[in-house]
Amino acid sequence: MSLSAETVGYGAEHRPERLPPAAAYALSLLMVAAATLAAVLVNQVQTVPNLSLVFVLPVVIAAVSFGWGPSLAAAVAGALAYNFFLIAPLYTLRVADLSNIWALILLLITAAIVSAVAAESRRRAMAAWNAADQATALQALARSLVAANGGVGAGRASAEALARLFQAPAVVFLQGETELEVTAQAGGGGLTAADREAAGWALAARLPTRGGAYPVEDSAYDFWPVVTPQRQQAVIGVSISLGETGRPANPERLVEIVSGYLAVALDREAYAAQALESRVEVASERLKADLLAAVSHDLKTPLSTVLFTLQSLQKFAKTHDAKTRAELLTLAETETARLSAMVGNLLDMNRLDAGAVVVKTAAVEPAELAAEALRSASGALAGREVFNEVSAQAAPLEVDASLFESALANVLENAGKYAPAGTPIRLRSGEAAGAGWIEVEDEGPGFPDAIEPMFEKFSRGVAGDGRPPGTGLGLSIARGFLEAQGGSVRAENLKGGKGARVRLSAPLAKALPQPA
Repeated sequence: MSLSAETVGYGAEHRPERLPPAAAYALSLLMVAAATLAAVLVNQVQTVPNLSLVFVLPVVIAAVSFGWGPSLAAAVAGALAYNFFLIAPLYTLRVADLSNIWALILLLITAAIVSAVAAESRRRAMAAWNAADQATALQALARSLVAANGGVGAGRASAEALARLFQAPAVVFLQGETELEVTAQAGGGGLTAADREAAGWALAARLPTRGGAYPVEDSAYDFWPVVTPQRQQAVIGVSISLGETGRPANPERLVEIVSGYLAVALDREAYAAQALESRVEVASERLKADLLAAVSHDLKTPLSTVLFTLQSLQKFAKTHDAKTRAELLTLAETETARLSAMVGNLLDMNRLDAGAVVVKTAAVEPAELAAEALRSASGALAGREVFNEVSAQAAPLEVDASLFESALANVLENAGKYAPAGTPIRLRSGEAAGAGWIEVEDEGPGFPDAIEPMFEKFSRGVAGDGRPPGTGLGLSIARGFLEAQGGSVRAENLKGGKGARVRLSAPLAKALPQPA
């Protein structure tokens, strides 16, 4: 946000321009000359008592407009002009009548008193204008820092505020990785190597420096270091010591206010970064804990079963008949497949998190996708009554067959785990809003009231040691794979609490390639 004249309010719009001293004195004398001419013309037409009061007018105007010095000059010049042009003998500075001497003295005293009063009023008005201008500029700086994005924005707002407050070039440096970096400049002016050296010295010594003085005499800027509680470092500089009007009185007050605002803005960014790191660390620790729980609970059983089976076959091979050996080998195969599926899910989730999923879409028949997914999930669906109602005439989908089948298989495995024994599982297909879909419907307990968290990693529908085996990644992987190929996954509970439905949607293919 720029602190231009339009944004700093009343003080900037109404404060009178400060004229150079020579111009102020010249205009004051010119007003005295005009008053003299008017008095002479009036005196030639008619004698007017107290004509000396005409010379009080330029004194008051000069005091209000230019201050004490030009006003006093106008008072002295007015007294001399009154004596020279209007008091006998004319055109000399001699006074013939003693009463006229008193008139001149009273004119000079009156003009001096009026000049002092008017000049003091002007000084107070200027101080009020300056205070209002500074307050409005600082308010604008506070608003700018609230909206500033990062240290660069805060530095730019601070430089513009300093340039406005001091009517001089200003600069803000921020500490980079290896050296101070110029963040913003305002109010014109350039930076020399000496200025940069002085800024570096101020930060290293934690002391302010003066332009044109030790330790870097060639620097045109005064510099002040800014070090925040979070160890953020900056340097602000204003070119005030070498200005034509001299160094302003007590600039440290305004500089401390601006540097305090800048320090708060820089620390706010540091605190935000720390909060983000803390959230990431907490999420990472929670993910590790969930992964450890999944591995310890769900991988231990198949590993123990495979180990027991192999030990039994090895130690009691001679006592086991063929049927027992076949049963043990089947059990080991089943548990190994379970273990392989869990590890595969973990690897799939790792691919999704790393953005390493490669998608190669093609037109594929929904019936083909359903058949392959049923084959992949056959272990979890063993003993279940599954109705494959996916139409052979359904429009083809533009998908990566491997990813879609894997997502659908995960959904089928979830249904096989949570649906009660003896209840059917159905696959259906259809089209909606320019997309094709395949959905899995079961008659299990359904999802909790909040369905969306079920798509997060390691989220389980049933808590406790009696939960079905698995890592809680099925729905999360399904959504990741579908979204990677432009599709979506939506879950809902059936009316009456009699089951759940998960729908996998994907874009429709334009046409299947014709065989050669």
